[in-house]
Amino acid sequence: MIWFYIILVVLTFSLNKLTIKYGFDKINYKREISKKNVEIDEEFDITTIVENNKRLPVTFLQVNERFPESFCFKFKTNSTETPGYVAHTVDFFLMPYQRVKKTYTMLSTQRGVYMFRNASLSLGDFIGFESKDKEVEYLQELVVLPKPLYLEDSLVPYGNYMGDISVRRWIIDDPLMTLGIREYTGREPQKHIHWNSSIKYGKLMVKNFDFTTDNSLVFILNTESHKPFWSFIDKEGIEECISLSRGILEEIEEAKIPYGFTTNSQIYGFYNGENITYPGVGTSHLQYLLEMLGRVSYSITVPLEELVENIMNRSEKYTTYVIVTPRVFKSYIEPIESLNRQVNRLIIISLEEENLDCLSESIIKYVRRK
Repeated sequence: MIWFYIILVVLTFSLNKLTIKYGFDKINYKREISKKNVEIDEEFDITTIVENNKRLPVTFLQVNERFPESFCFKFKTNSTETPGYVAHTVDFFLMPYQRVKKTYTMLSTQRGVYMFRNASLSLGDFIGFESKDKEVEYLQELVVLPKPLYLEDSLVPYGNYMGDISVRRWIIDDPLMTLGIREYTGREPQKHIHWNSSIKYGKLMVKNFDFTTDNSLVFILNTESHKPFWSFIDKEGIEECISLSRGILEEIEEAKIPYGFTTNSQIYGFYNGENITYPGVGTSHLQYLLEMLGRVSYSITVPLEELVENIMNRSEKYTTYVIVTPRVFKSYIEPIESLNRQVNRLIIISLEEENLDCLSESIIKYVRRK
């Protein structure tokens, strides 16, 4: 009987030594994330896969992974919250040529771009006297989309708290840009007669138009919340602007109005050579822009003044422009007024009422609903 225990101890000792020496040979680690984009509080699965592709069993393998701190598991797991991340640990016993999968359900509570980085593998023996570690390089990305805030629920017209709130109010009937007035020839529609000018000049005068590329809307998101921007970053205000942007884009999509998008934010990992998306319509167009909103950062590439100047210098012409901003600074007034003179319709959505009274009455203005 004693020989049985001696042989068992020798075999165990030998297996432990072989595990430490050859345990990482032909061991494959893989991590799968079930979705690329998710909503806040939407569940998704993370699957840890470990393969032992050799004849020798692995008596103890521990996988250590780190997940972003805003993520949490739906069910109880072997995880601990530490500053900056959630540490997750899972243990395996692998037979020869065995493949093991373990799936966990997670969710995120904050918008943003999140990186799932390297995993650490640890081999150990039965007794726990010896261990061996290995770092596995891994880099995966998950984008958490912003929650939408809709016009009726979140905004009121500035100076008229009972006014109409509708994206269709932002779009003019004809895709034309008014350049001035000229004498009536008899070929123009009567609705284009400018009666005030006709009385002034004593003859019929009509509006002189230039055709734009289409009856469309360009959406401008400003993430500058202070001057200079780095001295104070209003994260809550910027997040509210991002959520408003999503809600408005979804309403514009529902109305089937072609819409484009630009921002002065630095977009994490999402740069196609220029910081503008041209007007379009459809599910894929909307999803593209929603992912962009998920990638919006708190840093800016240029101040709003420069972004507006760049827009005015472009050759494309669109009928309506919508600016969403945490607030309107004094330095914004002149470029906004210049843009207003160039376009058919300009809408300003500002969380704060600051300096809105300095803007022309022709600009449609909205503020946060208190």
